[in-house]
Amino acid sequence: MLRRLRYRIGFLLALLLVSNGVMALTLTTRSLPYAAPDVSFQSQGKTHSLKEYRGHKVLLWMFSTWCHTCVAGVKALEKQQAALEKQGLLILSIRNHNNGGYPGPDMTNFMKKFGPYTLTSNNWVLGESSTEMYRQLNPTRFPDIYFLIDELGQIQVVDTAPNLTMNKIVNFANSASK
Repeated sequence: MLRRLRYRIGFLLALLLVSNGVMALTLTTRSLPYAAPDVSFQSQGKTHSLKEYRGHKVLLWMFSTWCHTCVAGVKALEKQQAALEKQGLLILSIRNHNNGGYPGPDMTNFMKKFGPYTLTSNNWVLGESSTEMYRQLNPTRFPDIYFLIDELGQIQVVDTAPNLTMNKIVNFANSASK
């Protein structure tokens, strides 16, 4: 319990420092842009591949449902949902494999509580990460990490905390199609 509390406090401090420009958080070792890997996730009992979403702008947000700052991220995205949908941005909210190693609700129950509109939205997909997806896209095991993927399947942005970085998401959604 104390270990988890220390981890959360450390993560929140890192987010605070990053949001104030004090330090840079390295979320990927690759140079941007780069091709999104062909990895899969489960949604509504079916396996889906990232390749299925080529031709669309995608926000792929991987997070753990025990992550308290992720609640703020869901609420921030839900507030912007209509504008993001109008721009054609698909939002894939994918729970980290095994919830990042800690207990927490499944994605549907989490969203029922904190983002109920996501359950009926046309541009929001909820899912569970495969082991391979988690290994390739979140090897450092951040509680929350997102990728902005263009229509050609190229990852243009890697970041965290949508509630603190919403301007990047909105700018990406509003950018001209490739």
